[in-house]
Amino acid sequence: MRVLALVPSQKGYSPGQRGSIELWEKVLAPEGIELDYAPFETDRLRQILYQSGRHLSKISETIKGYSDRLGLLKRLDEYDAVFVYREAALLGPAFLEKRIARKKPIIYQLDDPLYMPYRSPSNGYLSYLKFFGKIKEIIGVSKVVMVNSSHIRDYALQFNENVWQVPSVVDTEKFVYDPSDQDSDRVCVGWSGSPTTLKNIKMLEKPLQAISTRDMCDIRLIGGTDFEIKDVRYTAQKWNENTEVSDLRKIQIGLVPLPDFSWNKHKFIMKTAQYMALGIVPIGTPAASNPEVIEHGGNGFLANTEKEWEDHIAELVEDSELRKTMSKRAAEDARSKYSLTANREKIVAAFRGALN
Repeated sequence: MRVLALVPSQKGYSPGQRGSIELWEKVLAPEGIELDYAPFETDRLRQILYQSGRHLSKISETIKGYSDRLGLLKRLDEYDAVFVYREAALLGPAFLEKRIARKKPIIYQLDDPLYMPYRSPSNGYLSYLKFFGKIKEIIGVSKVVMVNSSHIRDYALQFNENVWQVPSVVDTEKFVYDPSDQDSDRVCVGWSGSPTTLKNIKMLEKPLQAISTRDMCDIRLIGGTDFEIKDVRYTAQKWNENTEVSDLRKIQIGLVPLPDFSWNKHKFIMKTAQYMALGIVPIGTPAASNPEVIEHGGNGFLANTEKEWEDHIAELVEDSELRKTMSKRAAEDARSKYSLTANREKIVAAFRGALN
């Protein structure tokens, strides 16, 4: 089975792609399912897409990407099916997807609520050229739809009956659980994110101030150099793909705060699963996928108020046996539910289902 994979980003650069189709390839290839990647972004677009402004350059590079997509339509006969990750083009209506669906079955993956209007901080009003209403049309013309959260599944089922829920998976060959990580002489509480999610950790300024004042643990924040958190002693560092796992291993308790945005409510929070795979005990906002992934009091804690955040952090820092028990349980749950191995059969079956 040969599949043309229409993806927005070049391989290795997008967390979403790396945690889905690029990782799925490890189980698809041995089953004879061959992927040919066709990224939408050019080298130039990748460099400027998330910079503020540069709108004319972004539009120019987007037109180039769209032109390349049109050229691919002439090669569809070389493939058995077409995989579309999120959207065939970064901007515009569902024109390409509808053209493709007339000739080949589409396997559509939706791992973010792109059907909800969203204004990107870096791209401003250009965001509205994404035609948010096209998502239901893409779902409708697809042979198979793959989603990663219950909320997105419920939305997709309105327009297509063949919906497969596959969580964003953790590469457990890379994120390997080592119980000795919890034996540190001084416990470290941490957070890992990206420049676009720095505001999330700002939500915990007061609980972290209280923890810092008590000097009961170290605090490590990954994803930038200045988190604008006052009166908190913390270590800051930029995220680095090459050192991601070793950096996370310095953390015993992982924080997953989520702002109360309608967009967030629909998401699968990959960071929670990654923490758990390494045996990092998660504390998260009870939103998005967290209430399904975190078993409160079992493999982690859910926290709503500032006091709950402070209390749960303190409890895990002070009770090493509880922390180690939860750490083991978190790693077991990650392997059994959110690993590539655990979802292998479902992924392969969804792809093969496109030809039925």
